[in-house]
Amino acid sequence: MAEPQPITCAGCGLLCDDVTVEASDHRVQLRPECLLGAEWFSQRMRRLDEAPATINGEPADVESALVRAAELLRGARRPLLHGFDGATVEDARAAVALADRLGALVSTGAVAARWPGAPATALRGVSTATLGEIRDRSRLVVVWREDPETTHPRLLERLGFGSADSRLGGERVLAVIDDRDTATARRADLRLSWQRELDLEALTSLHVLQRGLAVRSRGLVGELGGLLDRLRSVPHAAFVYGPGLTDGAGGQRRALALHELVRALCQERHVVTLELPATFGTRGADDVLAWQTGYGGAVDFAGGHPELVTATRPLAAGEGVDVALRVESAPARLPAGVREIALGSLPGGAEAEVSIRTAAAGLSAVGTAHRLDGVPLALQAPCPDDSPTAAALLARLLAEVAA
Repeated sequence: MAEPQPITCAGCGLLCDDVTVEASDHRVQLRPECLLGAEWFSQRMRRLDEAPATINGEPADVESALVRAAELLRGARRPLLHGFDGATVEDARAAVALADRLGALVSTGAVAARWPGAPATALRGVSTATLGEIRDRSRLVVVWREDPETTHPRLLERLGFGSADSRLGGERVLAVIDDRDTATARRADLRLSWQRELDLEALTSLHVLQRGLAVRSRGLVGELGGLLDRLRSVPHAAFVYGPGLTDGAGGQRRALALHELVRALCQERHVVTLELPATFGTRGADDVLAWQTGYGGAVDFAGGHPELVTATRPLAAGEGVDVALRVESAPARLPAGVREIALGSLPGGAEAEVSIRTAAAGLSAVGTAHRLDGVPLALQAPCPDDSPTAAALLARLLAEVAA
C-alpha cells in the first residue's frame, strides 16, 4: 500500500502543508498529531451524509435550491454576503463578483456581534512578516492575549521555539500578555498580566514611554517599563495578536494603538505584527477584497462602487439587511426577519431558508488558501466528492441573477 502523501491541513490559519491523513468511518488521524486538524476533517466528513440541499428545512435537489436562492437575491432590498471562514480565494472572488452585481454588503467579520469599530489596517496600514522572517530574526516575540498552543497548535514551533530550524537558537524570548493561565502563558519566558479592559491604556502608555514621557497608569508602569526595555534591547521583535485584542467594542481602536506603537518602535529597530485569524478563509477573503476593491473586512457595493464600511454598530442590525448569503461558515445570529441562504461544507445548514452542501476545499475539492502570514498555499482533495464548490454555486447564482 502506498504511503499517504502530505497535504495542506485547513484546520486553522497556520495551514500546515506537511500533514498526512488517515480516515475511516468518519474518524480521522493526522500526522503530526493535531486534534484541531482532525476535528476539522471529521466535521466536514459528517456533512457528506446530509442531503445535497434543503429548502425551508426539507430535502431538495441542488437545482431547485439554486432557483429559490436566486429568487431571494433578486428580490432583496439590502443583501449581505458574509462568513468566509472556510472559503478559498476562488470562493471569495466569486462572492465579490456577485456582491458587485447585487449592490450588496460584504463582511468577513462578525455581522451581529458588538461592532469593533472602523478597521485599523485601512486607516494606518500594518508592519507584517512571514513566519520564516519571525523565526530567523525576531529575538523577542510578544503574544498579546492569545493562546496559539490551543488555537494554532504548531505556531510556536514554526516561529522557532523549541525547534532546531531557527537561526537564533535559544537567543530569543517569548513574552505573553494575558491574565489567563493558558498553555502558551506557561511556556513564556516573560509573563505580564492585566485585565483586558486595560489593553488600550497599556498600548498607549507603552507608546508614551517609548517617547521618553511620563505616564499616569493604574499600576502598569513597572510591567510596561520592563517590556519596553526588552523591546529596546533587540534589533527585531514581533507582536502576535488576534481576536483577544480586536474583538468586541473598541477592538479596532486597540488594534490601531498596537500598530501605532509598532510604527514608533520601528524608528530604531524592526518590529512586525502577526495576526492570528480564527479560520483560514478570513485571511484569503480579506486579501481578495483588498485586491479587487482597495478595502478589506467590510465593503459596501450599494452605491455602484466599493466603499469601506466604518459603522460603529453591527452590520446586519444597522444596515437594514433583509437577505443574507452565508459562504462557508458556521451559523451567525442575525436580526429577526432576515432570510438566509447558506452555502457550506459544515453540518447543520437546515436552519437557513435555502441551504446547499458544498465540497470542502482541503477535503473534497482543491483550491487556494492564504496562510495567516499571507502566503498562498494549495489545498488538496484527499476524499473527492461530486458536490459543487462554493465558487461554482456563486458563479451559478450570478448567472441566474443577471439573466
